[in-house]
Amino acid sequence: MKETTYTVTVFGHVFEFTHSDTVLPFLTLAGRLSMGWIFIWSGFDKLITDFSSEGFLVNASRGPLKDIFMDMGTNQTALDVIDPLMIWGQILIGFSLILGLFTRVGAFFGAVQMLMFYLPVLYPENNPFMDEHIIYIGILGLLGALGAGRIVGIDAFLEQTGAVKKRPWLKYLLG
Repeated sequence: MKETTYTVTVFGHVFEFTHSDTVLPFLTLAGRLSMGWIFIWSGFDKLITDFSSEGFLVNASRGPLKDIFMDMGTNQTALDVIDPLMIWGQILIGFSLILGLFTRVGAFFGAVQMLMFYLPVLYPENNPFMDEHIIYIGILGLLGALGAGRIVGIDAFLEQTGAVKKRPWLKYLLG
């Protein structure tokens, strides 16, 4: 197998790594599709059931931010905003990841949503700080850094369009 060297720049730091032609792209695609499915399924499950974030915000909140999240959970106006944002956000994030369409935007908002699920439960019951939300944030960050939407995704085609070539900054949203 042919060895390929890749360079990834994250916040000004350059990382170089070498791998075979098939391993990293396959794992990146598998990670993108897996995370996309997690988000789509979670969003559609909430959409078809009688979902409200009230129970989570009121009953699961603890730690230093408990009062903020409990206040949100008992405020119907806040719930009227939070619930559809959560449901449709998860569905859109999932489609973004699965289709490889505006993948970095989807990964960013997925990480923001995971952070918003993590903050009410500070500190996790079974660990000083680590739980699945932090792992998901890391995976989404990695997918964005690797430009996962360029691997069998619509972002690869969009980057070849005249609109993106005229506005190179758009590449930061794609990939």
